Amino acid sequence: ASARGDDARDHISRHYPTFSEIRQIGLDALIVTGANPAQHLLSEESFWQGLGEVLDWAREETRSVMCSCLATHAVIEKYEGLVRTRLPDKRWGVYEHLVVMPHSLLDGLTSPVTAPHSHWYDMDRADFESVGARVLLESEEAGVHMAVSEDEFFVFFQGHPEYDRVSLLKEYRRELGRFYSGEREEYPPLPEHYFDERAVARLEDYRRILMEAKTEDRLPPPLDEEQLLPRHAPDWNSPGQIIYRNWLARL
Repeated sequence: ASARGDDARDHISRHYPTFSEIRQIGLDALIVTGANPAQHLLSEESFWQGLGEVLDWAREETRSVMCSCLATHAVIEKYEGLVRTRLPDKRWGVYEHLVVMPHSLLDGLTSPVTAPHSHWYDMDRADFESVGARVLLESEEAGVHMAVSEDEFFVFFQGHPEYDRVSLLKEYRRELGRFYSGEREEYPPLPEHYFDERAVARLEDYRRILMEAKTEDRLPPPLDEEQLLPRHAPDWNSPGQIIYRNWLARL
């Protein structure tokens, strides 16, 4: 992982408690978010040991842990020994999911349930079921979105119901930057089912501009996010909020 800048370190020191402080205060429950993978093996990530300490503490001192994307894979690898699978292409976009089985966490939801995905690595339904987890939401196109562990302590997401409307656009902008700098070889594909036709046309024009800038070794102009945001983006925040409310009610 890259080092944080001075502004980020200052913001964290002013607004975030340390883990030792959290242990003294205590928590009822914990949400562990995802991260952009830097290593093929989770055990080689710089945060692996620290994340393990947090999870071990949470299993003893909280009532439930909700995991997002990479955190889901980390929990299953740490406690079950099952390693995630690298996908041929990034699963990236907004997808519809069907309810696999009823559960109190899904009370109030209407199928299909829309949610974004953004991950290079995956666990399919057979993987989750092999460790006793129950899959609750799944997409024919994108795979498992949500599951619960056998004891229902862990709530697993592979998708991102917490994403804002702009989150996938910011990720796409990051990948464009990685391509320009040479961190990735291929030009990044568009997230599926996210941009409207107007935005796709603008991004096709921008591809030509960025390629020319890269060839001529000059900085490209910045993307105008307001012009690219989908005008009628699918609503994934509402079902995500319902799931979070149900989770909090269970506590």
